[in-house]
Order: sequence, then structure tokens, then C-alpha cells
Amino acid sequence: MNNQQLQQFSSRVHWLPPDEETDRPILGVISGQKDSLVIEGGNSIAHAQLLLDHIGHLPPVHYICLTHWHWDHVFGAAAFTVPIFAHTETKSMVEQMAAWDWSDAALDQRVADGIEIEFARDMIKRELPDRRHLNIRPPDVTFDSQIDIDLGGLTCQLIHVGGDHASDSSIVYVPEEKVVFLSDCLYPAIYAEPRYYTEKITTLYDRVLRLDATHYFWGHDPDIMTREQMQLEAEQMRVISEMVRQTADTPQAHLTRLQQNHPDLMEDGILELIVIFQAGLDK
Repeated sequence: MNNQQLQQFSSRVHWLPPDEETDRPILGVISGQKDSLVIEGGNSIAHAQLLLDHIGHLPPVHYICLTHWHWDHVFGAAAFTVPIFAHTETKSMVEQMAAWDWSDAALDQRVADGIEIEFARDMIKRELPDRRHLNIRPPDVTFDSQIDIDLGGLTCQLIHVGGDHASDSSIVYVPEEKVVFLSDCLYPAIYAEPRYYTEKITTLYDRVLRLDATHYFWGHDPDIMTREQMQLEAEQMRVISEMVRQTADTPQAHLTRLQQNHPDLMEDGILELIVIFQAGLDK
């Protein structure tokens, strides 16, 4: 877990890859001529410190942003002493979390009450076995729609987009580099059983693709997606969404229809994706 190395996309865009062992998401660093902005707080102080240990050669970090409220993106934010930017709803949720009891017993009870999910509880316990001194730091600066941060010859646009995964989800767009840090906004809803996608996911893909970007970073995927890959995935999502809404059928029947009519969209995990879309039909 501690052998992660900082990756360079360009001289102005760096990122620390995700680590599924304790659900550590990608951490991004955008650097202008004067300042750097860190994307995400990380899932612990140790995670955040791992990033800080790698970026001493870059312009100083003067800003941090949180893309949404989930624990793995915010628990490490207290490692930074600079202003934290986030959507208004993100601030509200993080403030609530900061007041919660994070003992094992309290975590287990929130799972039993349907407030927390088992996966998050287990990952929290693995990343942070001792949470007696957990300091959850809420954002300092909020926005409702979009806020732009000038780093000196480079702009970061923090844009609220919502989505099934978290209604407060925001993305980070860097126009000069033509990159987008998507975080988790295009993942399905997970605080529900079973996980689901609704038809609004296709609108979200369209919105992301309207940005003049060539590469996309996902929150928990080590592979950077190209525009062509994003366009193909958006088409896949649109076809599956329309298919499950137009015809009531079994997942296997939908899969057969997809194989016959859209063989170019087939890939591993497509059956699971159909099931996830079917789960969102009544949402």
C-alpha cells in the first residue's frame, strides 16, 4: 500500500494512483506558475501525507478541493493547512460526519441502521484501525454551480455535476491541459442495495463530453481514459439505459439482444451493468 509513486501526466498535472486495498482514490495535483491545487483529501492522514511526500518539487499547495462527501475522499483533508473548496452540499455532509462517533460500535450500528454500508465500514477499519483522534475537517469555501481557481497561467474549474453516486459530486476541469478529474461522479449509487444507475447517467456523460477535454481521470481506476474511450462508454450506457427502459426482460435476454445489435459495445462486466440499470428503473 505504501509503494505508490507519483505519476506525471504532464509538467502541470500529476496524480497518485488509487489503491484498492483500503479503497484509496486517486489524488491529483494541478500546478500553475505560482500555486498547486490538490484534488481530494485522501482517505486518511497517511494517504494525504504520502502525496505530500512526493510533491515538494512542485509549486506550493495553496488549495485543496473535495469532489464529494464520501469518507475515502475527505478523511485525510486535515493533513493540509490550506483552504478547502467544495460544493455547498459537500460541506453540509462533512460537517455532519465530523460530529459522528467513529468507534467500531458506532460504525457497526450505522450499518445496521442503513446509514453506512458494509464495504465502507470494513475499509475504514482497515485503513484506520485506531480512530480515537480522527479529525474530519469540513470545507472552508463553498460553491453552488462552479468556481474557478487561478494557479498562475493555469485554471482549475470546479464544477458541480451531481449524479447517482452522490448528489453533491463535482468534477475538476483544467482547460489548458484538456483533462478532467471525474472522481466518482459516473459510478453507480452505492448507498443502496442493490447498486443502481438511473437514466440521468446518460445526461451526465453528455455533460462531461461537452467539455473540451482529451483525457479523463476516474476516482478509483488506475487507467486514464481517452476521449474516444469516453465516447464509446457513453454510447454503451445510453444503449443499455434505453434498452432496459423500453423492454421488460431478463438480464440474459438483454445481453443477447446487445450481442446481436451492438457487438461493438460488448465488454467484460456488461451483464452486471445491465442488472445495475434494471435496479434503477423504480428510482
